[in-house]
Amino acid sequence: MSTAGAPRTTRLWATVHRFPLTIGALAVLLAVGSATGSLVHGPPPALRAAVAAGVGHRLGGLLTSGLWAADATSYLAVAAAVLLLLAPAERRLGTRVAVTGLIAGQALGAAVGLAVIGALAAAGDSWAREISGTDLLGPLPGVLAVTGLATARGPAVSRRRLRLVLTVVLVALVLYSGTAGDVVRLTGWLLGLVAAGLLRRHEHAPVAGHHSRREGRALVALVVAVTALGPLLAAVSRTPDGPWAVVSHLFVSGRPHHAWLEAVCGPGGNPADCRELEARARLTGHGPALLSVLPVVLQLVLAEGLRRGRRAAWMAAVGLSGALTAVGGLVVLTVLRRPADSLAMLDARPGSLPAVSVAAPLVAPLGVLVLLLLTRGRFGVRLAPGAGRRWLLASVSGLAVVASGYVAAGSLLSRQFTSPPSAVGLLVDLSTRMLPPGYLGELVPPLVPLHHGARLIAGWAGVAAWTVLLVIALLLVRPTAPAGDALSARRLVEQHGAGPLSFMTTWTGNRYWFTPDAAAVVAFRVIGGVAITTGDPVGTPATRAEAVRGFTAWCDEQGWTPCWYAVTDEVARALAGQEARQLQVAAETWLPLSGLSFRGRRWQDVRTAINRAAREGVRAQWCTWPEAPLALRQQLVRLSEDWLANKGLPEMGFTLGGLDELTDDAVRCLIAVHDDGRVAGLTSWLPAYRDGRPVGWTLDVMRRRHDAGPGTVEFLIGTAALTFQEEGAEWVSLSGAPLALPQGAAGGGGLARLLELAGRTMEPVYGFRSLLAFKAKFQPRYRPLWLVYPGTGDLPRIARAVSRAYLPELSPVQALRLAGAVVRGHRHAHRPQLRWPAERPAQPDVLATPSGAASR
Repeated sequence: MSTAGAPRTTRLWATVHRFPLTIGALAVLLAVGSATGSLVHGPPPALRAAVAAGVGHRLGGLLTSGLWAADATSYLAVAAAVLLLLAPAERRLGTRVAVTGLIAGQALGAAVGLAVIGALAAAGDSWAREISGTDLLGPLPGVLAVTGLATARGPAVSRRRLRLVLTVVLVALVLYSGTAGDVVRLTGWLLGLVAAGLLRRHEHAPVAGHHSRREGRALVALVVAVTALGPLLAAVSRTPDGPWAVVSHLFVSGRPHHAWLEAVCGPGGNPADCRELEARARLTGHGPALLSVLPVVLQLVLAEGLRRGRRAAWMAAVGLSGALTAVGGLVVLTVLRRPADSLAMLDARPGSLPAVSVAAPLVAPLGVLVLLLLTRGRFGVRLAPGAGRRWLLASVSGLAVVASGYVAAGSLLSRQFTSPPSAVGLLVDLSTRMLPPGYLGELVPPLVPLHHGARLIAGWAGVAAWTVLLVIALLLVRPTAPAGDALSARRLVEQHGAGPLSFMTTWTGNRYWFTPDAAAVVAFRVIGGVAITTGDPVGTPATRAEAVRGFTAWCDEQGWTPCWYAVTDEVARALAGQEARQLQVAAETWLPLSGLSFRGRRWQDVRTAINRAAREGVRAQWCTWPEAPLALRQQLVRLSEDWLANKGLPEMGFTLGGLDELTDDAVRCLIAVHDDGRVAGLTSWLPAYRDGRPVGWTLDVMRRRHDAGPGTVEFLIGTAALTFQEEGAEWVSLSGAPLALPQGAAGGGGLARLLELAGRTMEPVYGFRSLLAFKAKFQPRYRPLWLVYPGTGDLPRIARAVSRAYLPELSPVQALRLAGAVVRGHRHAHRPQLRWPAERPAQPDVLATPSGAASR
């Protein structure tokens, strides 16, 4: 027995040794609570008054309050926070720094939060006066302060996500729940973030850069979801006292007080007021309860669609936020226009509400609407052609059925209303019945049902309408297979997509033009009146030249400038005689696999990388994204997001793939994995087809962990080339390097010199020339990739369009940062390098190419 228990004891002591603060804090909390009988109902009143923190309490309470919690639920929440937040913070900061941060954060967080409450109460704020008498218990201000401080040393992506999630949640709690505990928890967290900024500046840590499209969408979806849940959570809270808590009354309506009903509806009361109060009293039950929840559920469904990048979900979210903003504005006007009446939905008189509370029904949805409009470019996953019209028709038809049913039933039961309604009156009434019950507390529907049948249809008509919209939203955001033009293009790619860029035809954001016989397709996108193609046409060899000429003529008919981008000599020959001009923009590095073997001195770097990986216990693992285990996918997401954040560069699109493009079943991933499961690097490979089978593979995404050993990239590429050779593939393309050409490939014209100048200018940031030199290790052949365009006068427009295609979300601020990075890179490049240690073997830095993206 002792032998079996020894390993467990060893592991326990190892955990205590690794996390002494976390284990100690949890043990002290539980021991103090148990000793004072506080674990179930909190400390006794006399003890609570002695140890709690509060406005006007003794200063010692700022620290002693952290040794207790309010009740059993609070103890569970604190224990979970200590394990989930304090333990990772202690690991990153070290025990000494974490102890200092916990004590300082607890004292300062509570002190600052209580000082804010006291100042607002002294200024006459009713909310602050209400919560200023609260006794505060719990160590969460200190725990959150340490968590905020620890983000300074966390990975860039984890740092950004944790900061945003906790900030949004804590701010929402203050706005909607609004207890004194919410305030001091927020101030503790904010103080931790301030300390983290000072720590990073002291340690000269790099500032987190840009996030990917995928992460940006997730962050927007998070804000939309939290904004949707906030009012509902405040409505079910025991103490919804926050400045925006009034919004919760718009979702859940309370019954008017019984004495109020007796006074208004009794002898001498006003019959009209009585009917209005009776209508409000009926805004309870199953139907109104569902009417409170369904709009929130719809917003959550749309948030999931936003996370997936669906343009339809973005449009629906904009429409819903616009409608809620309009209704919120109407509610605000209603409040402002009734200064003498008591507002049942707010349970207060307008004069007693601060301006922030009065404006909350308008400001909350308006903020979401503005956020969605500012991030429009992130949501580009479109439905199949015609699908949007079908879903819109389905929505309109479903709502028409509900409206027709309501009008028919209301007409049959017309005597059960206070006055017989007309068909138009019933339709107007239905529109108000779709509002959550709290809105109906003030925006009273024009028709008042008197009997059971009329009450039934009035209570459930809005639920039926919201159910229709919810079902349509669920269908819009569900994963779908390619359809329409995208499906036709995919079929051509899988039969005739033998070019290095052919598979990119299937990527999101492309539009499609087909030859009359549908034997060839051109993938393109229109930006600023310029139609930019994604490489060569895809189709049978006999139809590709016809497709080039046909698409060019069609663009002229549409008034667009045709821009054949990153195309091969075949396209240039097809347009010979049409006065088209061509300019080499990149060189594709192409590696034939016939007879490939890494022998000889020129392959020494690749052999060394493969041998080093074997010595260090790093293995190559093939997978596809859908089949990869969840834990592995999460590692790959973190690796990719950390790389992008640390580079400080905007994520590029168009022909540069990212995590979104990895999700295709046909894309293969080769991953460098340590024996303990840690991912060291990632490459993805796009297939090229001839007669339905892969004949070549193009390198797309390449990521390398920041602490991975040298040679990780060479190991992955070399292993992939040998695997493809065994499978019978003919070639591997390592993609091209834009603005960087092999020796002697550049022409002598003015445009060629201008491109070379652009390449030198961007080298410190994107490293195009370093990329080309890195790929030379694999002894590739070089094939020119051309820009074919109508005339020199079109080049400025084409340059702008191509730039926007690669950086569709580049804001003016990001452009300035990018320019600053270029300037700093050139200054650094011209400094004397006298004190730098010897560099490691050459590794690719930012590998952004016209036919794939890779990274260090």
